[in-house]
Amino acid sequence: MTVTRKALRLFLPSTRPARTLIAVLLLIGAGLPAFAAGPQQMRGVWMHATQIKTRAEADACVARIQRANLNAVFLLVWYWGGQAFYHSQLCPLGEDVEQGYDPLGHMIAQCHQRGIEVHAWYVNGSYGAAQPLHVLDKHPEWAVQTDGGNELWYDFGKPQVRKFQSDLMIECLRNYDLDGIHFDYIRYGPKVCWCNHCQEEFAARYGLVPVVSEKRLSFPIVAPLSGNPVAEPTTAKVLAQFSDGAAAIVTNQLGKGKVLLLNWHACRQMPPPVAETIRRALQIWNAPRDKVFVVDTAPNRREYGRQFARDAVAALQRLGYRAKLSDEDRLAELPKDSLLVMAAVYLIPDETAQQLEQFVQAGGILLVIDGPVRSIRKAPLQRVLGMKSSGRYFNRTELILPAGPSDLLPSSDRKIDLEEERSRLRKWAEYRKSGVTELVRDVYRRAKQIKPKAQVTAAVFTPLASAENVFQDWPGWLREGIIDYVIPMAYTADNHALATQLQEWKTIDPQLERIVPGLSIYRRTVRGPVTRDTNLILSQRQLCIENGAHGNLFFSLHYLNDPLIDLLTSGPHRDKVPAYRPPPRKAP
Repeated sequence: MTVTRKALRLFLPSTRPARTLIAVLLLIGAGLPAFAAGPQQMRGVWMHATQIKTRAEADACVARIQRANLNAVFLLVWYWGGQAFYHSQLCPLGEDVEQGYDPLGHMIAQCHQRGIEVHAWYVNGSYGAAQPLHVLDKHPEWAVQTDGGNELWYDFGKPQVRKFQSDLMIECLRNYDLDGIHFDYIRYGPKVCWCNHCQEEFAARYGLVPVVSEKRLSFPIVAPLSGNPVAEPTTAKVLAQFSDGAAAIVTNQLGKGKVLLLNWHACRQMPPPVAETIRRALQIWNAPRDKVFVVDTAPNRREYGRQFARDAVAALQRLGYRAKLSDEDRLAELPKDSLLVMAAVYLIPDETAQQLEQFVQAGGILLVIDGPVRSIRKAPLQRVLGMKSSGRYFNRTELILPAGPSDLLPSSDRKIDLEEERSRLRKWAEYRKSGVTELVRDVYRRAKQIKPKAQVTAAVFTPLASAENVFQDWPGWLREGIIDYVIPMAYTADNHALATQLQEWKTIDPQLERIVPGLSIYRRTVRGPVTRDTNLILSQRQLCIENGAHGNLFFSLHYLNDPLIDLLTSGPHRDKVPAYRPPPRKAP
């Protein structure tokens, strides 16, 4: 017996006993799962298509999803420098996919047989590769032009980028029986793009003078910055200062070695003059390009993870240096003429601090990015950096100006009004948000034209201030009606913080009809990420339900282990239910 998916949707939402019984009998006869009568609930999970490069891997994943009584999978099908894990005319098929096999097509077929929705998940902003390939090798102008060490990001300010990504998502929706398409990284990483298009379009829109190359390539500069600075120079030479006079860029000499300190998160926030300062320092100091090691420590990894170290590797690669990750226990083994880089390493054990001092004394070069504020009281680190205390964390639009002449600093004698520049950057934020929103608007419009019932969704930042900081106006998308629902990534392990975020979301959507929480089910450890405490996971899920949420998504399938599945299916996932869909929008 054949039952169409359209017919299932007619039967499943009904609460009338006769129709429900008929639906159950039809489903059993068709060999499909029978859902319990009652309201819909989102029981979704994110997963990467790299987990299903073969049919056998896909079938194992589907079995796990079904066993947990989940009803929606958000499958990452496009990322990795422009690889698609489905058949596309616009991008190549993902690497190492089993010959003759279509990962997305197979997943849809297997999931739909079991009453599980499939949403195609796209990483829109982050490029997903350290070097251009597949897309940016053909269109390098499509990347955000930072002229620094930031990772590669697509620039939504360019109409060609928006059209390409819209075409890509709509191609997939048209060619596959999808239940929805899903935005992720639908935001910016790098704050400012220095390409001619963005600077000229921005200036024309707001009646300003474009920032020409000579203004952006030398100090003083104004940029959105955040950092955990160290303070009180002793032997360090201050090359540049922030607006309050605190040290921004310093150098220090110890024995035969040299140190360069950038006193903020410069890997992610590297304006062009900063990148040039690093290049000049490393060139003048004869830093090797093939013996570059990004070092962190075990206590720092446990508390902060390793993303800052990875950011540093990417930044150095874009500056022309081949960097490798290294642990502190290998510090004594590294060549004495190496270049060591420490990015956001706040916790440094005594032995490591002593080894760093010995390394620099012997002639090594050390680049420190966002200093060791929680360890700066250790005497060896004070001698290495020539600084002796910690400053206060900051996150604001900040001025960096030369403290005096230096061969390492590209500088000019121009004057900058900080408040005028802050006003300019506020307008820049409006401009950047408009490009992101335009892509969402275009995809939503086109999707509804070809498949009105397909859901267009987005994973978004939370709290709202965080979304604003990355130019992601998801409250505006909901108000305008250009997204079906959003999934805030509430990955906190603090239930009080989660409760606070739930209340903030209700200021946008009081009934949480179009906001579905996204919860993390993993935590970081020194040995790598592992599944979170299952009681915490269930308590967060329950907290969301008690606050009116219509279910949630879990990140991610990789951490959905047997104990968690058993707890879910013996409790909140005991019965099968259809996936939640928000009510239709009212006609204007």
